[in-house]
Amino acid sequence: MDLRTRVLQSQMPDPDDAPVWINDELHAGNPYLHGFYAPVMTEVTADDLEVEGTIPADMYGAYYRQSPNPRFRPKFDHHFFDGDGMVYGIYFRDGKVSFSRKYVKTEVLMDDINGVATTRNGMMAEFDLRDAEARGYEEVRNPDYVRDTANTTLNIHNGKLITGWYNAGAVYELDPVTLDTKGLQDFGGSLRTTLNAHPKTDMRTGELIGYDYADFESFYTYYVWDKHGALKHVARIDLPGPRLPHDITITENYSLLHDWPFFHDPDMLKSIGRRVVTFKPDMPSRIGVLPRYGTQDQVKWFEFKPGYVLHMVNAWEEGDWIIMDGCMQPDPRIKRDPAEGPLASMLAYMRVKSHLYRWRMNVRTGETSEESLDDLNVEFCLPDVDLYGQKTRYSYHQHIPLEAKTLIFTDLVKYDHETMKREMVSYGDGWLGSESAFARSTNGGAEDNGYVVTICTNLETYASECWVYAAQDIQAGPIAKVKLPSRCGPGFHATWVQGEHIWG
Repeated sequence: MDLRTRVLQSQMPDPDDAPVWINDELHAGNPYLHGFYAPVMTEVTADDLEVEGTIPADMYGAYYRQSPNPRFRPKFDHHFFDGDGMVYGIYFRDGKVSFSRKYVKTEVLMDDINGVATTRNGMMAEFDLRDAEARGYEEVRNPDYVRDTANTTLNIHNGKLITGWYNAGAVYELDPVTLDTKGLQDFGGSLRTTLNAHPKTDMRTGELIGYDYADFESFYTYYVWDKHGALKHVARIDLPGPRLPHDITITENYSLLHDWPFFHDPDMLKSIGRRVVTFKPDMPSRIGVLPRYGTQDQVKWFEFKPGYVLHMVNAWEEGDWIIMDGCMQPDPRIKRDPAEGPLASMLAYMRVKSHLYRWRMNVRTGETSEESLDDLNVEFCLPDVDLYGQKTRYSYHQHIPLEAKTLIFTDLVKYDHETMKREMVSYGDGWLGSESAFARSTNGGAEDNGYVVTICTNLETYASECWVYAAQDIQAGPIAKVKLPSRCGPGFHATWVQGEHIWG
């Protein structure tokens, strides 16, 4: 079997530093614990890393990436989303590079470390219904059921690095230089709920915009915090029923709330303790356009074709029109293979099928339009994150092979949202990449005058490197490869933070 086939089928040998428990009877057959996905057990810091090529003098800042990385043996079948949050920081300053990798010290991880609880699961947990009845169903979403591991996203706000979790979760604050966990971040007590995975920082104003949703409640709690972390606005936005969104989009004057026809049945969650998500192809997708400091009676809902979106690229205003680009899944139904046994649903859900798409909404007339912009299977998309809410021309995506058995990124894709041309470059045979962030040049210039940064891992040696591309010519390949001190596990989301927000 050649290397590409082994990669696509997730049949890689385990790295030497993998924990022994991944081969016990329960976990031996789970591809999200083996090979490329094997947990990384140590925290590491290192300075003045070896570089092949040259680090550009106008790179000043840090590439951060999250990773779901189980610290202890899970009790039950492991879901990729359940891993403990591990954050990678790669720092570029004065032509040199340093590295840090640390766990997010969440409450559930510290309970495990202290022996209070032992590796509770969330997405695939065994659920004791007798215990649920004793406690009352209103407590079904508690740490015994949902393992909130802060493993999904990272944002910079008020000089602080903050985490997000796949479902709305608690927010943790990290030191942006050391990655040490400072503790829970509740914004002075104003965050009275959890927060969605992808709140957005508007770098023009310094504001943080996000929302909460819940398993049994039919509304969003929408928040805006100012650049100092003080609550500026909160509003309740009613919904037809409980929903399961993931992202939020902002423009200069509006926030865009997503209501996709792909959500769980709250009655089933109550009765069996499992979230069963179903696609409703007879229901429209809805986008709620809310003035940034608006209330329930000011939301304008726009209807579109049914589908689901995990991640949007960006949104912006053009006169009375709002334009929003993202990665659309026209049919997110989970097509499980019974031969894959108890892991079939999880494995099927991770086989993302999406492509670049555009939605347009006229806030004055109510008109809409929508269109596919490309047919390539892409996701994990980032523009220059400092330009969220402003018109952006370029974005950087990951190509996900349709034939892959697990979630892997084999190619970097750059889109021009004006010409709709794409450039694509392979990470190379036996290499897999990560969500790739744009690092703006300190010299300014055109929107794509800067660099694209990612973590790549070789599947024969398990060596990991940080690759730097010139954003205006990604097809030329990396202009620098930074040798990282140890293997890096796969991850979800990344971001770039300019140096002035870290060191001043």
